Amino acid sequence: MPQKNIDNPKKAKTTVYMTDEEETMLNELFIKRIREKRKTDKSALLCEGIKNLFEKEIGQTHG
Repeated sequence: MPQKNIDNPKKAKTTVYMTDEEETMLNELFIKRIREKRKTDKSALLCEGIKNLFEKEIGQTHG
């Protein structure tokens, strides 16, 4: 019997347009986390940024 995968919710694929400066900042965050041995990827960093911005703008946590 197949089980629902609760740990991996459905994800949407999107294209992100950013300046060279924004790309550099994203790369620096990515490298910092790798050096700290905190496994991550750039998609996860962007999702974290969206959640933080949502909390700042809307004033509540989501999820």
